Amino acid sequence: MTPDKRRPFLKALFLFLFLFWPGDSFPAGMGDPIGERFHGEVLKYDIGFWIFTRVGEGEAIFQRSGNGRYLAYHEGKTLGLVGWISRYRRDFYRSMMGTINNGKRLIPLRFEEEVMIGKKIRKRITTFDYNARRVLVETLNEEKITREEIEIPSGVIYDDPMTAFYNFRFGVYGKVEPGKEFSIPTVPRGGSQKVIRLVVASKEEAGKKRSEEAEKERKNLFITVRLDKELVGSLQGLVETWFSADIVPVSGVAKDVFFWGDITGKLTYQGFLEPPGKF
Repeated sequence: MTPDKRRPFLKALFLFLFLFWPGDSFPAGMGDPIGERFHGEVLKYDIGFWIFTRVGEGEAIFQRSGNGRYLAYHEGKTLGLVGWISRYRRDFYRSMMGTINNGKRLIPLRFEEEVMIGKKIRKRITTFDYNARRVLVETLNEEKITREEIEIPSGVIYDDPMTAFYNFRFGVYGKVEPGKEFSIPTVPRGGSQKVIRLVVASKEEAGKKRSEEAEKERKNLFITVRLDKELVGSLQGLVETWFSADIVPVSGVAKDVFFWGDITGKLTYQGFLEPPGKF
């Protein structure tokens, strides 16, 4: 199998790193600070496609990092035959975050993406400078470094995908309920604006979708997510997800991924570190 054919599958595979984070949704400004709400949280998930229920797995941890900062760490890897095809690819994502609004909103400070395929490593580091209203994106690919500076418009906050989904579940962008739509700005790349769009289905539409599901337990909210098509590796960049009533993601599907079709994700574990430690 050629690298071009396997790449879309892997992009969709690790997209689920950003989707399967457990946690209740709270109105912004109420309850515990957002970082403390998620501190010590751990989740694990399995990825599959077609009749194969487990061709990849991932683990994610969110913790305090000191000085009012928080660190989210994700690691995913392929398994079995897909692991062999992809040269046992491993993806790492690290997001260093601060807070604003009295601790009720996360903002990204540094976002690292690292891909290991065999002995090759590709890395991208995005650094946010709010005083200068600039974002610096550095990409390392086979010892070649490229740099791009991007202006942050006045009044705009660019969230990385991990920060965005924590904020989403905490209610930073508004209450998550049937019929609501959300549009979250992320760092532009290649000169074009990027956004994460989320649409919560109406009760009627969710009911119809649920009736078609073999497993119906905890599938209360049906949410479609549209991301950069290049990230998902499909024509529309569409991901369909099911959440429980308390905004815990339980399953998802990356639709129509090139060559592979639908890629599925399923949460297998959620809990907290005991006692919470450091990375």
